[in-house]
Amino acid sequence: MSVKLIASDLDGTLLTDDKKISEKTRRMISLAAAKGIQIVPATGRAFSSVPEEVLALPGVEYVITSNGAAVYSVSQGKRIYSCPLEAVSVEKILEMDETVSQENQAARPVLTIEGFIDGVPYSDVGYLENPGKYGATGFGIGYVKRTRTPVQDIRSFLWEHKGELDSLSVVSADYSLLARCKEVMEKNIPLIQTTSSVPHLLEIVHARSGKGNTLSYLLDTLGIAPEEAAAFGDAYNDLDMIRLVKYGIAVGNAVEACKSAAYLVTGSNEEDGVAEAIQRILSDKQTEHIFYLPYTVR
Repeated sequence: MSVKLIASDLDGTLLTDDKKISEKTRRMISLAAAKGIQIVPATGRAFSSVPEEVLALPGVEYVITSNGAAVYSVSQGKRIYSCPLEAVSVEKILEMDETVSQENQAARPVLTIEGFIDGVPYSDVGYLENPGKYGATGFGIGYVKRTRTPVQDIRSFLWEHKGELDSLSVVSADYSLLARCKEVMEKNIPLIQTTSSVPHLLEIVHARSGKGNTLSYLLDTLGIAPEEAAAFGDAYNDLDMIRLVKYGIAVGNAVEACKSAAYLVTGSNEEDGVAEAIQRILSDKQTEHIFYLPYTVR
């Protein structure tokens, strides 16, 4: 079967390290769109944080955001699907978060929490004053400051909006603390799944959400089989999407789990890896023959 839809993570995959789309990648996406292939960005970002140059790419009508918690139509400028967290799950997460924070008072501030509502991320003012203290580095520091809406008391705000949250993120430079949070949450809190796009974030969405589940919903809606789709990724939050489709592709800078799950490993996000693989997809009408090895590592 030929590929009819290409989904791609953004940060570390489609975008270069300076958060741009290379000219080669833009050219290959334009060629794919001209052949009728749908291009679907699939990101952990809130919709309001998706770069305009991504939304303006040819072939982009649908965008999966907040790690699968929502799908937006670009032409309509609104969300067409959502799978928010259950209010009871949010209550338990906030209670657990407060307990962990109190247990680590001597090391505070080591942990904060942020929430995504209707495509907008909300964060505590203390976190936004110094994101680096919570693990953000380089581009991430400026990105957080530019894209987050500040809230004086984030826990009270999230409690007040507990029935409206697309997703939550626990943020900490202490990776062992995040690992402990993940363990406790997965054991004691129903109807959630946890993932991570970068080491200092523990990202929480509904159990029926996630990039893979939501991409599956979108494929069903469009009448496209997983065997007719490709998906690119680099991080743990891309794993279920890579496993879902026939042509799951990891970029060269991906975590080992993504590479192991992938049909193909292409070049890194700095080496036009997505463009390279799209070029191969377009190079032959019989897509199944273009990946001449079942697993190729550059």
